Amino acid sequence: MNIKNIAIALSVLLVAVAALLLMQKGNYVDQATEHYNKTTTNIFKGSSKIVEYVGSSIDVNKMVWALACEGIQTAKSSQDMAKLEAKFFPSTKGSNSKAKMTRHFEASTFYFIDSKFAKVDTDKKTDVWYLNNLSSIDVSALLGLVTPTVAAPSEDEEEYEE
Repeated sequence: MNIKNIAIALSVLLVAVAALLLMQKGNYVDQATEHYNKTTTNIFKGSSKIVEYVGSSIDVNKMVWALACEGIQTAKSSQDMAKLEAKFFPSTKGSNSKAKMTRHFEASTFYFIDSKFAKVDTDKKTDVWYLNNLSSIDVSALLGLVTPTVAAPSEDEEEYEE
């Protein structure tokens, strides 16, 4: 073989290697772009869900605070509190505890209030008992001072949902 044939073969081989490198480079760029788009899309969706959950939690907290404020200003009995609860949270009902003279309202696991009343009265017409003379509303859960617990009513304690 002479030098001319070797030079032509090396030139063809060099062009083939350069073409192969350019094709692979394009493939790497496509793979990197695809990976970047997939990753950022997933992160954006996850972040959006977190922002949505936080916004929802803030809304519930705000409404429970409004319920507590309006309740302490206007409510006199557990029936009044039940009406306010239905105004702010139509699908959620609170429960009365005759033994403890309290009304427990839980908008979610972490947002609840307990209303304390001074006495238990009975409606003469319907013979249904209710709590009267609102004395305080405990908002410590809204302040983050207590952990929520689901207390099972004792055997002698009656619970009544309005």
